[in-house]
Amino acid sequence: MQIDTEFTVAAPHREVWNYLQRTEEVVECIPGAAIDEKLSDDEYKGHVTIKVGPLTLTLEGLATISERNQEQMTLVISGKAKDKRGRGATDATVTARVHAASEDSTRVAIVSDLRVSGKIAQFGRGVMKDVAQRIAEEFARNLEARISAEADPELAAQSAASLGAKPAEAIGGIGLVVGALTRSVGRSVPGIFSRDKS
Repeated sequence: MQIDTEFTVAAPHREVWNYLQRTEEVVECIPGAAIDEKLSDDEYKGHVTIKVGPLTLTLEGLATISERNQEQMTLVISGKAKDKRGRGATDATVTARVHAASEDSTRVAIVSDLRVSGKIAQFGRGVMKDVAQRIAEEFARNLEARISAEADPELAAQSAASLGAKPAEAIGGIGLVVGALTRSVGRSVPGIFSRDKS
């Protein structure tokens, strides 16, 4: 299953690309994502708690950055994750491309090739697409806030305080991919996630 999402960040494209190299900080921008262990600069273990329809899952897995093309500003992340209670599993390949939308704005396009099994598989592409887009939009807001805060210590503190470890909002892929399913743009991670309101 392929899901395409995209979003715009109000910052120059090179700033966005450079920030996306800071994996740990990027993951903090993704709802519900967390890195449990850094195995190398390109490989991470992580988990994410997500809600997909009536199911609340804790997905644990491994995300690997398989390609980082500086010239084309493209990242390719692959990951596998499964619910610790055995209710579903997924593996994904996520490709993120950064390009200038204007002098002061950046467009990030994400293509997620997802394979799901177990109870997660009962949800259709339409549901997953909708959730993935909402996650991308929230990620974009968090990312933009972080980049804008770089030159303002007070704003940076406010931004950090606002990014709590919330359950993810979809099963998606901009980034386990340390969730990858969530869990990944940047040296990042994947996913289709969904906010747990229980």
